Amino acid sequence: MKVETGIIAAAGSGTRMLPITLGYPKELLPIINKPAIQLIIEEFIDSGIRKIIIITGENAAPLRRKYQPSSVPPRGKHKALDEFIEKMEGIELVIEPQTGPYGNGTPLLVARPHIPADEGFIYAYGDDIIKSKTPFAMHLIEAHNRTGALVVGTQVVPWEDVVRYGIVKFKEESDELELADVAEKPAREEAKSNLAMFGRFLLSHDVIQILGETPLGKGGELWLTDAVREYVRRGGRVVAQPVTDGEWLTIGDPVNYLKTVIEYALEDAEIRTALEPRIRQLLDQP
Repeated sequence: MKVETGIIAAAGSGTRMLPITLGYPKELLPIINKPAIQLIIEEFIDSGIRKIIIITGENAAPLRRKYQPSSVPPRGKHKALDEFIEKMEGIELVIEPQTGPYGNGTPLLVARPHIPADEGFIYAYGDDIIKSKTPFAMHLIEAHNRTGALVVGTQVVPWEDVVRYGIVKFKEESDELELADVAEKPAREEAKSNLAMFGRFLLSHDVIQILGETPLGKGGELWLTDAVREYVRRGGRVVAQPVTDGEWLTIGDPVNYLKTVIEYALEDAEIRTALEPRIRQLLDQP
């Protein structure tokens, strides 16, 4: 199955990042010198994605101003920006407002008309970043090419945090981390593992079809987890792809946003030289 389309869900309200998200979507929060969503776009392009669909929420105007073709600034002002403009050459960009019920499955229903019917696609949550040596979407595509199955990104989380994520259960006889089941935010005593799905998926139209038939789940939301679970129940194959050469980061709340910024800051030699002594000084204080 060819995979050349990527979808980014950027319709969340971002209430945990107030007050900045009163005027800007959290996906535009800066990670040093780049908006967070740009890191996902670059991951997509470096993985062979040629069409990118962004599903937006109420604060869509700043995002549209940032990425619509008429807003591209002149080159020569900023090296990172010039490199991004070059990456975007030949990439089809679609920006659509989210309509329908609240939930992480809804953006796929909105994006469906823009996805070729015979192709797969990568789906990303706009506040999840994977900092890895190889673009993580490429790992998903390689796993699909190897197994023929749909693929979900996974990472081990502390057992006390399983109540926050979709948690997978594997088929015991599988050598490919094939899913037997998945539960959305299970109680600690009900969780079958501490391997959590995060915001990277390689999916097909079959999952979108199931989403269109799926009743609202926990909290009155349309959960992608419920559709993946039903896909598996109907005999579809889904395998997990752990992060093997990096780390899943998120910007959905202040603490994790700061962790993400620090991760990227310390990777820059100039910033690290300026920042590290102050961090050590603060840590040494009683």
